[in-house]
Amino acid sequence: MTPSRFVLEVAVFAPLRQTFDYFLPAGTDPAIASGCRVRVPFGRGTRFGVVLACREDGARLATKAASEILDEAPVFDAEQLRLARWAADYYQHPLGEILSGMLPAEVRRGRAPREALRTVWRITDAGRALGATPAGPAHRRHAVLALAGAADLDAAALAALDFDARRAVRELEKLGALERVLVAVQGTAAHASAPLEPFHVLNADQERALAAVRAHFGGFGVVLLQGVTGSGKTEVYMQAMRELLAAGRQILMLVPEIALTQALVARFEARFGAAVGVLHSGLTDQARAQTWAACRRGELGILLGTRSAVWAPLPRLGLLVIDEEHDASYKQQDGLRYSARDVAVMRARQRDVPIVLGSATPSLESCLNGQRGRYETVHLRTRAGSAVLPRVRLLDIRGLKLDGGLSEALLRAIGERLARREQVLLFLNRRGFAPTVICHRCGWVGRCTRCDARLVWHKKGEALHCHHCGAVHPLSRPVPDHTCDGEPDLVPLGVGTERVAEALAAAFPGQRIARIDRDTMRGREAIRRTFEDIRARRLDIMIGTQMLAKGHDFSGITLVAVVDADSRLFSLDFRAEERFAQLLTQVGGRAGRAEAPGEVLVQTHHPEHPLFARVFGHGYEGFAAAALAEREAAALPPFHAMAMIRAEATDRRYPQQFLEAVAARLRRIAPAGLEVEGPVAAAMEKRAGKFRAQIVLRAPRRAEIAAALRSFVVAAEALPARRRVRWSLDVDPQDAL
Repeated sequence: MTPSRFVLEVAVFAPLRQTFDYFLPAGTDPAIASGCRVRVPFGRGTRFGVVLACREDGARLATKAASEILDEAPVFDAEQLRLARWAADYYQHPLGEILSGMLPAEVRRGRAPREALRTVWRITDAGRALGATPAGPAHRRHAVLALAGAADLDAAALAALDFDARRAVRELEKLGALERVLVAVQGTAAHASAPLEPFHVLNADQERALAAVRAHFGGFGVVLLQGVTGSGKTEVYMQAMRELLAAGRQILMLVPEIALTQALVARFEARFGAAVGVLHSGLTDQARAQTWAACRRGELGILLGTRSAVWAPLPRLGLLVIDEEHDASYKQQDGLRYSARDVAVMRARQRDVPIVLGSATPSLESCLNGQRGRYETVHLRTRAGSAVLPRVRLLDIRGLKLDGGLSEALLRAIGERLARREQVLLFLNRRGFAPTVICHRCGWVGRCTRCDARLVWHKKGEALHCHHCGAVHPLSRPVPDHTCDGEPDLVPLGVGTERVAEALAAAFPGQRIARIDRDTMRGREAIRRTFEDIRARRLDIMIGTQMLAKGHDFSGITLVAVVDADSRLFSLDFRAEERFAQLLTQVGGRAGRAEAPGEVLVQTHHPEHPLFARVFGHGYEGFAAAALAEREAAALPPFHAMAMIRAEATDRRYPQQFLEAVAARLRRIAPAGLEVEGPVAAAMEKRAGKFRAQIVLRAPRRAEIAAALRSFVVAAEALPARRRVRWSLDVDPQDAL
């Protein structure tokens, strides 16, 4: 068969840093090929990929024809391909893997995109008969039935009722009065549902913030919305979105945690109806594929999502919002190590639309961009409504007796709040009962045999866990490396959330106590129920990890306590102080968000530490100014660009050998100003049975690092030591250890 004169440039879904050429299949229209998925012969089998370009170019080195063009219309538009190419160059990652990751799993495997569906509740004949017979105790069921009699019920319609309708819906389903059905999503962002809930009147600060965002409509601009916790940033976002939705545009809003998307979806649906979709890793493959398809067809006006949603297809994109923009969760830590915030800024620039970065504690990178005029900084300095910022008090616990990590002063403060029927939140970023266990008989300390880490005692289940590799050692069986003669006498050292919860239950019997961490919050439903219980005041005391530190609005909490501040004060990571300052500010922001005044108590053995004076004495802005001065003097980010090359293997020698060869090459080609530091062992050298080492690159400008990395990745695969290691590249690393 005569080959087509048209040649396809294909990014194959494989970890390869090159594209491949194939002849266009016979009978295929070359005008539709770019951006479509394609199946191609590859090696001894076939692979899927994406067509980047179709050229009438006989000089291209194609030897085979593509097997099949899978799409009648491109799944990637020109904007998405441009963004993917930028990411491949900036993060030095294979383009095919980036494009593959931008697709839902089903579409990535070659299946056709599914029609977007949504769940509704439809009244049955039995329901119509039941609705005609009122009964006093069942008035909520009859209210739901009356609404269902007029039209199918969706989540937004149920949220508009003046009571929680979920129990009534469940009861009616059991009675056969309502049935759950899936219907196709219809309509477009331009015809979004009318608001079901009124918009709030903005205060003067919020009005100025909205005006700043509105001024960039129709063009690129970055607005850094720095608002104290509880200042009403979300209301500003929503009122900006309302105007763009009315003009038929789409909006992408990212949040750092799945738990935050759950709270926001109900809030946004109450304002915007069925125009809202959600995308995150907790959804099923089918749900993600349906939402992706609805976005691509323009049927969703607002997409709420976590990090990966930044790649979603939005053909009429008009605004991006990154809430809690400082959060480390926006940085991917494996595979393509991208920052969703930075990708979003580039996407807004390429698409020529505005982007809002919101936070009470902006990253130092964003603070510096604001100072240099790259971002427009707008402040919200007061809380919305009548709420005021909480009072902060340091508790010096040196020499004091602690009960489960809690001082007498803290217990007394908790008791006072409970007596006034107020809620209390305790923050401790350590799961389990105790972070260390020791044998009182022989001095043995529990350590993981696969990691340079101590084993954590989990009292529930009576086992020792490694929080790094996931190893579990039941205490009912001998623990590895423990050779004590006779019965071991294990003693817990330090406190975790389990131990604090146990101490609180003993100190405050009868109070409703919840532990909120990754051990107890397994699944979206558990998170939803717990947060609903907090808002409904069905819980009195909450002990939580970082899951509770960001973005939540719990009006009943008036006391927030940081149980162990000292665990974060001393670290080798240069970003540790910035993250702790953000955490202190964010955790404290959960207190006093309604009329009752709030208080923040911080337990520490080091009340004189300068970080406390900076954060609590001068506010986060004062801390950021001092921290930026220190970073500039030390030639650290954001004043210098940074990248890390990591390698790991089961033999300690191999990562060092590979990285020594890498470092030697980089030093030969290094432009002026580029520093190559290492190789050195990682701070946790052994993890999950692998030994790890790293090289750090630093330069005054990103261009020097980018040039060196482009040369490095071409040569890395040819290095003899490459075959013995697994290596990765991290541009703008957030974990410097």
